[in-house]
Amino acid sequence: MNFFAYGSLVFGEVMTAVTGRHYESVSATLKGYARYRVHNASYPGLVQSAGDTVGGAFYPDVAAVSFRLLDRFEGEYYARRSISVQMKHNDAVAAETFVFRPEHRHLLSPEEWNREDFRTSHLQAFLDTYKGFSWIQSA
Repeated sequence: MNFFAYGSLVFGEVMTAVTGRHYESVSATLKGYARYRVHNASYPGLVQSAGDTVGGAFYPDVAAVSFRLLDRFEGEYYARRSISVQMKHNDAVAAETFVFRPEHRHLLSPEEWNREDFRTSHLQAFLDTYKGFSWIQSA
């Protein structure tokens, strides 16, 4: 399956830390959604929002075992959904992504998540403290 990342997982080193595998990505956009910073956190939540567009990373052919790790990483505030992303040449491609659950929407700030702010202020701290998952199921 394909995966669309819009937050911390757009950084290849975070994707590798979570899945234990290296995946190549290309830029893609998701129409009809917006991303907001979660209160008191460095990561975002994705919500449907007509007229908005979110840029992110498209990872093709992500293994099932990696999706199990991604599901665990994203946790209870997110639901995995099938969406359609726009590629560089305007081709639409199916992918999975994680959308913030409506019952947790109150946890989102009105502030849009900023990729560059995460890179400069939070990425290294995340990588220094994230230990991954000790349980990796076989595919």
